[in-house]
Order: sequence, then C-alpha cells, then structure tokens
Amino acid sequence: NKSGFQIGAKYYHAFGIDNLYLQAEFNAARPYTYSHDEPVLNYGHNNQSMAHLWGANFRELILIGHYTKDRWFANAKIVAGTKGFDIAGDPVSYGGDIYRNNDDRASDYGNETGQGNTTNIVVGDLQVGYLVNPAVNLKLFTGLTYRNFNPEMTSAGLDKTTTVWFNVGLRTDVFDWKFDF
Repeated sequence: NKSGFQIGAKYYHAFGIDNLYLQAEFNAARPYTYSHDEPVLNYGHNNQSMAHLWGANFRELILIGHYTKDRWFANAKIVAGTKGFDIAGDPVSYGGDIYRNNDDRASDYGNETGQGNTTNIVVGDLQVGYLVNPAVNLKLFTGLTYRNFNPEMTSAGLDKTTTVWFNVGLRTDVFDWKFDF
C-alpha cells in the first residue's frame, strides 16, 4: 500500500494569450510511502525527504500562473493540501515522518492519507516586477506571500499559524528558466 503519484499539465500561451503560462499539478503519497523498517534505508538524505518536501501521508494541489508583457511580469502560485503528522506524545507512527520506523505504524490495513494529526496547509504567493536589464535578467520586484498552517491538534512543534510577508527586491537570474518544479 505504499504508493504516491503526480499528475499535472502545463499550458503555454494559454487561451491564445501570448506569454501567459499556466500550470496545474496534483501530488499525493500514502502513509509510510518513503519510510522503511530500517530508517537508514528510507528515501531521505541529510534529514530531508528526497521524494517530496512534505515526506509522505499528504495530498496537495499546486496552481501556477506567469504572465509577461514587454518588460513587466507577474507570477502567482497557490499550494493547498492536507498532511497527516504524528500526534505529540503518541508512540504510534502515522506515516508522515519518513525517518520513523514503519513497524511502529498504526495498523497494517486501513491506513488513510492524512491520518494522525491532520493539518491543512495553504501557501499563496503573488509577485509583480519589471525587467530592468534583459542581458543579465536584472529584475525589480515586489511580492506578497500568505501562509496558513492549521493542524487539528496543536503541540510544541505544530502551531496554528497564519503569516503574511511583503517583500521588495532587486535580483538577477543568470538563467531564464521557464519551468517550476
């Protein structure tokens, strides 16, 4: 029952509008997918999951939009999902932490994605800017990022939080990559 999948689509010049790029993606991994009964044999390195940032026991939807007009650009990205974390003080592994021994699982059968401390996560990012120097992709930009992290049960490591960041910056992108993973 260890499985995960990803499905998505990219749409260039969406709806006949030049320079409008849209992307939609859905990712999911069942509990215990990247863990092992020997934690050193999991899909991780340097305490990070190699398969997905959220480890396992999650579902997420990602929507991305990018538009350019002359030297102006705008980017929007929304990530919304549900992840099951372990419950603080409970010795049972609910399948989200790939570094836990999966022999400590809640059950051999009937495990569901999001089990444990079910947490809803929403991250939104909007950015608008101007390309100052096309030769080195020097960009002046401003952005707004919203993050909502809402677990069913709070604990020392899992708090209900809503944060908003506003930023302004000047950056250069040596390469002009036209994809986002």
